[in-house]
Amino acid sequence: MPAPNATRATRRRTPSGVSHARLVLRCLGEASATLDGRTVPELTAPRMQRLIARVALARDAGVPRDRLAGELWPDSTAAQARTNLRKLLHDLRRALPAPGAVVDADARTVRWCADRSAWLDVLAFDAAATGGDPAAAVRCYGGDLLPACDDEWVVAERERLRLLAVDACAGLAVHADAEHRDADVVTYSRLLLGIDALHEPTCRLLMRTLARRGERSEALRVYQRLAETLAGELGVAPEPATAAVAARLRATAPTAPAGPDLVGRAAEWRAVRDTWGVAAAGSARLLLVTGEAGIGKSRLVEELARRAAAEGHAVAGGRAYEAGGRPPWGPVVDWLRSEPVRAGLDALGDVWLAELARLLPELRPAHPQLPDGPPATDVGRRHHLLDAVRRGLLATGRPLLLVVDDLQWCDADTIDLCGYLVRCAPSAPLLVAGTARDDDDAGAHAVARLRRHLAPAGAVTTIPLGPLGAVAVAEMATQAGRRLRPDAVARLWRETEGNPLFVLEAVRAGFGTGPAARVALTPTVHAVITARLDRLSPGARALAEIAATIGREFTTAVLATAAGRSEDELTGDLDELWQHHVIRERGQAFDFSHDRLREVALQLISPARRRRLHRRVAEAVELHHAADLDPVSARLAIHWTCAGLASRAVTAYEQAARHAHRVFALDDCIDLLERALRLLDESARGAGRDEVELRLRSALGVPLVARRGYGAPEALRCYERALTLHRKLGRRPGPAVLRGLALHAVATLSFDRAQEKGRELLAADATDSTARTEGEYVLGVTAFWRGEFAAAEHHLRAAIGSYRIEDAPLHVARYAQDPLGVCSSRLALTQLFRGRPADAAASMQEALRVAAELDDPMTTGYVRAFDAILVALEPRGRDLRAAVDALDTATHAMHIGYFAIVAQFLRGWCDVLDGDLGGVDVIRRATDRLRQDQPLHLTLGLSLLARAHLRAGDPRAGSAVVAEAVARTTASGQRYLLAELLRIDAELRAATGDRAGARRSARGAIDEAVAADAPWLRDRAAATARLVGDG
Repeated sequence: MPAPNATRATRRRTPSGVSHARLVLRCLGEASATLDGRTVPELTAPRMQRLIARVALARDAGVPRDRLAGELWPDSTAAQARTNLRKLLHDLRRALPAPGAVVDADARTVRWCADRSAWLDVLAFDAAATGGDPAAAVRCYGGDLLPACDDEWVVAERERLRLLAVDACAGLAVHADAEHRDADVVTYSRLLLGIDALHEPTCRLLMRTLARRGERSEALRVYQRLAETLAGELGVAPEPATAAVAARLRATAPTAPAGPDLVGRAAEWRAVRDTWGVAAAGSARLLLVTGEAGIGKSRLVEELARRAAAEGHAVAGGRAYEAGGRPPWGPVVDWLRSEPVRAGLDALGDVWLAELARLLPELRPAHPQLPDGPPATDVGRRHHLLDAVRRGLLATGRPLLLVVDDLQWCDADTIDLCGYLVRCAPSAPLLVAGTARDDDDAGAHAVARLRRHLAPAGAVTTIPLGPLGAVAVAEMATQAGRRLRPDAVARLWRETEGNPLFVLEAVRAGFGTGPAARVALTPTVHAVITARLDRLSPGARALAEIAATIGREFTTAVLATAAGRSEDELTGDLDELWQHHVIRERGQAFDFSHDRLREVALQLISPARRRRLHRRVAEAVELHHAADLDPVSARLAIHWTCAGLASRAVTAYEQAARHAHRVFALDDCIDLLERALRLLDESARGAGRDEVELRLRSALGVPLVARRGYGAPEALRCYERALTLHRKLGRRPGPAVLRGLALHAVATLSFDRAQEKGRELLAADATDSTARTEGEYVLGVTAFWRGEFAAAEHHLRAAIGSYRIEDAPLHVARYAQDPLGVCSSRLALTQLFRGRPADAAASMQEALRVAAELDDPMTTGYVRAFDAILVALEPRGRDLRAAVDALDTATHAMHIGYFAIVAQFLRGWCDVLDGDLGGVDVIRRATDRLRQDQPLHLTLGLSLLARAHLRAGDPRAGSAVVAEAVARTTASGQRYLLAELLRIDAELRAATGDRAGARRSARGAIDEAVAADAPWLRDRAAATARLVGDG
């Protein structure tokens, strides 16, 4: 192979041909397909990928049709396989801009015929690897060929391509070593070992390079992983040359670093150190250090971070701030941008880098070949972003310590990610170490929820910090330069209550410097900090006020612009603030040494000056982030608000909400839009103001529904206000508003209104391609809940028939779910009630297939909910618990609470079926929750609760439940389960000895089922009638 020559910049360059191609196909590693930057899901289906790869790798020779059909459908007859191949080729042509753009299929052979407008990674890789361009080959190689496929031809090609990739990486690593480019050696070596973990020459090269970079511990871990893999897979030891490298590393072991300079925290330090030891050995954990402000939480975690970094482990830090305007995923972005993590991102595939580019915009200029991600409106993609962040963080390949200061102030998505990392990578060498105040009520709830989620797995360690004792206070005062007499120590300890921050502030303010240590000690930390700030020069004091106004860490550039001075002119005042321990360095920026100093400095600014400072800070932030205001727009909104400039604040909030939506931070998106609306409410009325409010309300609907459901009162308020604004502005309401109001009506059992809005949606068909599908869906589900099953089937089939696949992104963007899978799942339940269980099973399988291909959690959650309901009603050999588990998995990433309640009562029913009568209480708790705010599924929950009481031997309790359910059904018109409720009532009455009542209820169930044209319900009722002696 010719001598490779690739720098880091070269590796980031777009693979040859990608920038000019309209169609980009990848089947090495994670499958993907984009056409003009838009994802084409039809081309990523497993069998379609096999077709593309098989034909492409055959090149001009092509593949005989009969052979190709047999390879793709080995279990089908030859005739059926040929028919399937014709359909697959038809689907391929439909997905492309012009017939025959990729393949040419005649009567005998299928050939690859793509021109430069199509780019396929496996062909580009093969050409580069065999043509002497290893750098280009590595850029193209995303992983094994079709990793989920074990066809004979795939296995052979996969191995050939893998060997080419190994050779390319090895050559690049050796060449980088010769040029002393250690970072590139590490990158290429890790890429190679990801392909072939037993490649010992590369292990030796990586170990030597890591040792040269001072990462001796990581170098030894490379050896340990190799030795364990060899022993486990082959039963052999590493080669002598490899063992010799490890021996030399052990012989040069550095002396252990000195113990931590922590006062009064020996027991807590041991607990922290032990937790890190367990995590680093391959047991992901969360460490929470809790306590009041100033108690030393950050100091303890900082010491762990210092130790871990000194031992060669990967350490990344981030923090949250109490002030408003926090960016979504703020600490997560800090982690990803840290040097140890950022260095490993290049090894990720383009699919994952494209997701991370939502949080790290700088990735796109560095990797211009990245495909465009799905639209920002596709809120269901959040779980892909979570997975991309997990992969990015763990790509360091060594034990990782993630530090987050003030976890209680983090955005909900960052807190979710902390739990997600630990749950989804339980054997990773990972510790998430967070500090959290236990005196912050708002944040304590989110932290407590995180702790509860991880506690059952034993994956969380909490270390509470209390006040220091008198001996420790004396030692701390001595370290701060004050050796105090015993009476002064006692007074200092008593008046500071052992709070380390208060002790240091008191000593720095002069305590203990006068005769007999009689300098007055003020009783509050506020007064002590005020006294210290008062001793600053006027220039340093003014700078501290501007820094406090900024509200978080700050750069000298922003500080200088806000102060109206040059950066050079700030040097003296900044140094004074640093010398007085007011600020400290944080990487390339500065921050207050403690939040309490920032709080006091801000409180000392007069209201008029504070408004002026907020305006100057906002202007400075705008100037220095003009190229991309999105990540700082929430901060700008806060500053404009505090400056009294409401209109500019509303604009910034709207921009911040769009950014939050783009990175799937839906809770932040809702909060930002609601803040904007509150500000707008204070502005003068008029058409211009109404236009802005309508835009904000329209943007608010989707995240509200995605998080809280259509039945939530705030969703109704949002859509009703949008409807009013449409009318005020003289416009017809849009489909999103009509559908939102319709489904709120369905969710709250207001079926007449739902039907009215459904018809209005149909009337909007001429102006919107999605309106007919959504209108038919609304009318279909409304009819179903009313027990009008024939009408329901008619409308649901009409919805499916009018659906256009190209409108899928628009449906998800406007309505938070896609109707094809949703309608198919509802059709399945309708078909069951109409006496066609086989059709119902087929429709549900189609719904599950559509949901899997779309990969949208909102749609998947909906489909999985009705699939589990279908299994609960008509098992047909399926495992209900597995269906409920699938529902839980689908809804967890998006926190879809209303589906979680369905999962809860179905899980309770599973327990009852398994003989665990504790399930009765589980169902009861779920139905209690449904009564509060989601009554749509209450009838089903009550029916299962009544049946559970019967199994538990308490038919009278069951009868009371049925009576409630029947009363609700009669009052609301939600009659779809009335026949089933009467049937259950017959069983309960028979169990109490009321045979006449049982027969009467059974006959009523049959009559109701016949009237509803529901043969399945009729047959169940008839079977019960026979059992109670009325048949």
